[in-house]
Amino acid sequence: MYSKDVNDVYKELNTSEKGLTINEVNKRLNIYDKNIYNKEITLDYSVNINPLGMPQEVCNAITQDIGGYQTYPDIKYTALRNAIACKESINTDNIYKVNINAKNILCGNGASELIMAVVRAVHPEKCAIAAPSFSGYERAVKAYGAGIVYYELDSNNGFSYEYVSGRLEQLDVQLCFICNPNNPTGNIISENILINILDICRRRNIIVVVDECFLRFNRNYEKISCKRFLKDYNNLVIINAYTKFYAMAGIRLGYLMSYNDELIDNISLQLPEWNISTVAQRAGIAAFKDKDYEEHTYRLIEKEREFLTDKLSAMECIVYPSEADYITFRLPSDKAGCQLQDELLKNGVLIRSCQSYRNMPPDCYRIAVKKHTDNEILIDFISNILTKCII
Repeated sequence: MYSKDVNDVYKELNTSEKGLTINEVNKRLNIYDKNIYNKEITLDYSVNINPLGMPQEVCNAITQDIGGYQTYPDIKYTALRNAIACKESINTDNIYKVNINAKNILCGNGASELIMAVVRAVHPEKCAIAAPSFSGYERAVKAYGAGIVYYELDSNNGFSYEYVSGRLEQLDVQLCFICNPNNPTGNIISENILINILDICRRRNIIVVVDECFLRFNRNYEKISCKRFLKDYNNLVIINAYTKFYAMAGIRLGYLMSYNDELIDNISLQLPEWNISTVAQRAGIAAFKDKDYEEHTYRLIEKEREFLTDKLSAMECIVYPSEADYITFRLPSDKAGCQLQDELLKNGVLIRSCQSYRNMPPDCYRIAVKKHTDNEILIDFISNILTKCII
């Protein structure tokens, strides 16, 4: 939280300083917003949010007709589901055709609420989760009280899912989580591997949840999303969110898609009434309207991801190939043990240590892809720290 009210902040500014943005005001008065780790920082590379910020269409939508927030939201969020169905359907002749209906969609207070709801709806005895992968799956399964079987991804093989299907043939599980692209590694699962996993799980009556929350950062999203498999696999659930790509983390809006009507009904029963606020419904509809925003995002992320990869590689870090808006890298062997996160924090920069991820090699860190000026600052800090680090 800010230590001062915004109005008080502006009163302290000189007349010539009126009209500054909130971020500029913060810098002038040394007021910094807290991040999810409750650290006071100037550059947060620990969370992977679109550096362009929310689309202007979203800002406009949520600030209009404020009086509408006095009434309850549409309990079935009909307009939002229709907008998502339209966005996710593919009807052009040159790529795979996908027809998503509003009845195939459920929305949640972020993807995390949906992950919890899926676990409760499936009521598994055991679940399969990759290692390393997003910790939210483990949290949801443990909250329900089910067992967890981890299938380890090999760092020497680029954390590939290549051998996962073989493991699933042997595991006694009822639910399997797949993160595509994987978090924290950023690698995308090939189509052949995905189909093999889906085939095995369908034969063994295993529900497969594919988390595609970061997949939209890939400009080939329409061609590589698992939504093209929905009509053929009744055991498939896809989860997505507005959080990352549309920079709407504070609005809290996610959605899932499945052609399994019975499962959709069961998941819906696990969700509270009116869980999607009027703000979220308006924002979700508006987010899809700005096509230029999407193209600008693709260009920025592709260019800056390459920049960060090249610079880190030049420092002899091991950089794992990523197709998301983040990069995971490992320190050079002669710098192993260098407390990079702690050293960066002294300079007001926060990155994510991968120490808490199961089955990650030591000395690994994940950084978001941001705008070029910020990325240059980060790289300079890392270079100076590693140069001075003597183990």
